[in-house]
Amino acid sequence: MQDIKRYYTKQEQRGLILNSLVLFIFIGYSIYLILGSKDITRILFLSFILIFFSSAMILKEVLNFFFQKAIYQLTHDCDPILAFETMKKVRKYDYLRGYTISFVAFSSLVYIDTEDPEALLELFAADNKLTQNGKDMILIRNYSLYKAYVLLNYKTQMKKAYTELIRLKDLRIKGKSLSPLYAWFDIEAEYALLTNDVKEASSILNKANTSALNNREKAHHLFLVATVEFEKGNFKEAKSIYENIINIANKMSLNKKSVHKVEEIQHEKTQKAR
Repeated sequence: MQDIKRYYTKQEQRGLILNSLVLFIFIGYSIYLILGSKDITRILFLSFILIFFSSAMILKEVLNFFFQKAIYQLTHDCDPILAFETMKKVRKYDYLRGYTISFVAFSSLVYIDTEDPEALLELFAADNKLTQNGKDMILIRNYSLYKAYVLLNYKTQMKKAYTELIRLKDLRIKGKSLSPLYAWFDIEAEYALLTNDVKEASSILNKANTSALNNREKAHHLFLVATVEFEKGNFKEAKSIYENIINIANKMSLNKKSVHKVEEIQHEKTQKAR
């Protein structure tokens, strides 16, 4: 029960309770019909319906539980490795492939958090049928490719990918915007930093509304803020933010990067003191 409260929102908990009630009613009524029938054909038919639909409904809820668990491990615990192992279980038993887009989006976040650009590029290779469909896949693909080129420091490809990505910010398809999967202010601030416009990056980050960010997103956001402070020469403020990231980022690559930045700042401080 504690896991349900941890992984599910209150609305999702109510949905789970409702689905469970529907399942119990269906099972109870099906058993009632089976016990009240003497026709062997009818009994076999009802038994098949009972087993098939009950199994499908139970599998659906089990997959959703592990999906919610994976999201929690990635966004709250900031453990992309463990989260990916959980998500692989969902993918393995997702016989109807209802989690295809979710799996791709999830995988891309894991590869970003573990800084594996080669895996990102491979995920969106032309021969990967998983990434060919869906309007949201356009955004996921463009963002992932942009991040891959950032990690690889391929500046020409990065600039091209950013241009294509930022076009999607206000894009509407059939009157609908793409899903708000990413924090646009962090994307814009990161690009400003990468193009050596620290002032613009600082301005964007100062205006950002971070109230809805989860732990994973906070870690990425704070790393940008710390980088801005570091570039501005505000080493004390930068060090404090990097230390905050270390407390949040857990198994993310940002943890080690922040540790290195703190050590760098401390080393510079020691050198100046001599």
